[in-house]
Amino acid sequence: MELDKQEILRYLSAPHSNETLDGLIDRAQKEVASAARPKHTYRLVNIQVKEPAVILGSTSFESKSLSQHLAGCEKAFLFACTLGPGVDILIKRFTIMDMPLVPVLQACSAAYIEAYADKAQLELEDYAKENGLYLRPRYSPGYGDFPLASQEFFFSALEIPRKLGVALTENYLMVPFKSITAVVGLSPDPSLCHIHRCMVCQAQNCPFRKEDSI
Repeated sequence: MELDKQEILRYLSAPHSNETLDGLIDRAQKEVASAARPKHTYRLVNIQVKEPAVILGSTSFESKSLSQHLAGCEKAFLFACTLGPGVDILIKRFTIMDMPLVPVLQACSAAYIEAYADKAQLELEDYAKENGLYLRPRYSPGYGDFPLASQEFFFSALEIPRKLGVALTENYLMVPFKSITAVVGLSPDPSLCHIHRCMVCQAQNCPFRKEDSI
């Protein structure tokens, strides 16, 4: 999968590249691509939005940011994807072997999981087009006031351990770490469905926030 170099540089907080960094990025991309075994799963559910709450399927979550993000939606996809354990193992190995490459591996793997999620989401877009609907950007537990503890709901509803081999720690972190869970709303209004994910996140001071989204 071809990765966006600018995304990798963004994760590295590097405004510009150079010959040395280009070499590290090329090497890291090859390592991550070789180690990754990406998989995804999703499920369509009915939703109800009653700010500040959202009912996903039959489970209610109190989250003003999520309810605003899903306003006007009656259906949504629960979505999850992972790069698999190989990337975690790779990063641990290079922590011992070649520490300078580790942050570049982290950046490349972060860019990879986002790019894979975008590619996997094309399947959701097919459903949306067939039904005259449009996809809202992905919204994950931990964004805004959507509690990270909501991960338990996603893991149960999507059977993530069985289907993707991803585990959830007691602090609601996913292992393998390069994994994503999200809700993707379906709206009849296309004007609300092109917003970049940074624009729907409340973290204005996030170093990964794109300049054109502030």
